[in-house]
This record gives sequence, structure tokens and C-alpha cells, in this order.
Amino acid sequence: MEENYRLKDTKQTKRLKDICLSSTAYSCKGEIYQLLNYKTLHDLVDNIKEGELELHSKLMYGKDKINSEEKFLENLDHYISYVKDHYFIQHIELGLIIELTLKNKYNAILFDMDDYYSDNNYVKYICEFKKMFLFNFYDNMCFYAMLVDNDSYIKTLKERLYKYDFDDEDDIDEIEKVLIPIINNRKDNLYNSFIPHNEYEEIHYDFYAHQIEWVISDYYEHGLFDFKLCDKDHHITTDNGDKILFNISKKKFYEKEIEIKFGIMNNHFRAFKTVYFRKNEFKKLYDRLKKMDTSKNYDVNYDFVDSSLRFNFWCDDGYQFLDIRFEYDYKSGNYITILLSPNDTKELFNLIKSQN
Repeated sequence: MEENYRLKDTKQTKRLKDICLSSTAYSCKGEIYQLLNYKTLHDLVDNIKEGELELHSKLMYGKDKINSEEKFLENLDHYISYVKDHYFIQHIELGLIIELTLKNKYNAILFDMDDYYSDNNYVKYICEFKKMFLFNFYDNMCFYAMLVDNDSYIKTLKERLYKYDFDDEDDIDEIEKVLIPIINNRKDNLYNSFIPHNEYEEIHYDFYAHQIEWVISDYYEHGLFDFKLCDKDHHITTDNGDKILFNISKKKFYEKEIEIKFGIMNNHFRAFKTVYFRKNEFKKLYDRLKKMDTSKNYDVNYDFVDSSLRFNFWCDDGYQFLDIRFEYDYKSGNYITILLSPNDTKELFNLIKSQN
């Protein structure tokens, strides 16, 4: 089987192998040599155009110019190094996954002729390496999110990443921060989730959707739904130091349902999820947050169709408080409850009001 997979060297692949083995500039020689045996690299090297690059320094190559084949090998070497440094995947499977990613639309960076070591060009290269490695998994996730049930972890992850643009150089950093721990949590049995969905027939969708669900669920069921706040997020910090995320989705605001990205973060806990309110429920909550009732002692719960959130308003000795119960993983029933002071409740109301 392995012999059928390996291709016979062309003059070009043989030349690239010789360059790779004879140069001290490449640190992933073994991986490059293996990849040059396979069709993916045979197809790629056919597209290398003739050219030369004047180098900023002779340090790497011992000369001040390299040709486009040497530069292609350098770009491939940097890509493999980046993946190995950031993703802790069983080494045989990692090689297979890297080969899969070399076929996607972000492989154009392999043909780039800018000097990696000058003018901060490495920033561009690393940005494109992130896209090339993550795209297959990310694109599969987006595809299957349209086909799976609402309780799927694929949908959970897709909703978590919905606000980010994969092609934006800042957003890809945020996407990678989310996906690295998910991928590294598994370490192996990842290959099927990197096979592009357009490479197999519809009859196999259920199998491959399950493979991706398996990878994502392993992370969500063995740890918290970690997240970081960014400049786009609407949040408050309570008197107790809890941070509450409350993003109202504008695209849903004028529909029957209002979509909220709700999360809680403190020194010991981080979790978020998408929560849905009916319009009348949201109005009822909004009106109650606006009202500061200290006329008597009481204890009143506000429950919603989406049971992820429960608001408990209570008054004692002339002070109104609010307990928020957040069920962040309904499959396990895990939840956290935090206490908001009168000032916190006012801040939360103002945060919501500012988004209306």
C-alpha cells in the first residue's frame, strides 16, 4: 500500500531532495524528503516558477542569492517547523495532516519570494501558515455546522468563532487560540477531521461529521469552555471581580428571537455559550433590570425558554441583589452562580441598554 502511495521521482523532485539533504538551511529535512515522495508535493513543485531572491544575509545559505526551488523548500521548512512547534500531534499522523493542508487554497505562501528574515516578512508568513494549517478543520466545522443538530459541539464551536473573519490577520490569531487547545487535547485520531468535505461523497457525511464531533467533544467534555475578551465584546466587571460577557447579536435583534453571547470569567472559571431569548422574555428582563425595587423583602426568579440562564432578584434589608445562574454545559448539567451587587445590576442594565 505504501509503495502504491509513493511516486517515482521526477528530475525536479530528485533535484529538490538533493538540495534539501545537502543544505544546512533546513531543519525539517526528514519531513520534506518524505513529502517529496507523494503526489501532493509533485503537483506543487510543478508550479515553481524560475526566479532568484537576493538575501539580506549570507548566514543561512552561505551565499547572497537563492533560486526559487531553494526558496520553496525554505517556505515548506518554516511551515512544518511552525506546525511542529505549536501542535502536539503524534508524529506519523502529523505528517499526514500536513500533507492534507498543503493542498488547500492557502498554499500560495509556499511560492512567496520575500526574504523571511528581513522587513518583518516573517509576520506575513506565520499568518499564512496559521491559515493553511487550520483551514481544513475550520472549513469542515463550518460545513457540518449547517447539517448537525443544535446540540452538537460542532455548532457550539462554530458559534464561538462566528464573529471572527478567517482571512483577517488579527482574527486568525483569535481563531488559532481557540483551536490549538482543542487539537492538542486530542493529540491523535485527528486525520479524518482534516480531510476536506468536498473530497468524499454525501453518503459519508455522517461518518466524517462524527469524526469532527468526536475531536471537539473531547475538549469540551474534559475542560472549561475557555475564552478571552476582545475589544469588540460588551462586558462588565462586578464588585467581586467576575467579568460578564453580554453581546447582543444585531442580526437577530429584530427577529422573534434575540441571540446573546453570554459568558462568565474569573480567576478560577471561564465559560461562554450562545443563549436565545424570546422577545417578550428579553423585554421582561430588561424592564426588571432597569427597576431597583427595595420597597420590601422578596425573592423572585426569572426563567426563560432557554434554560441556560436564570435570574434571581432578591431584596434584603433595603438592598436589591441579583443571582445569575449560568448552565454552561447542558449535557452535563454543569452551572455556576454569581452574585451581582446593586451597582453591578445597574452596570449590567447600562451595558444592555448601550447595545439597543
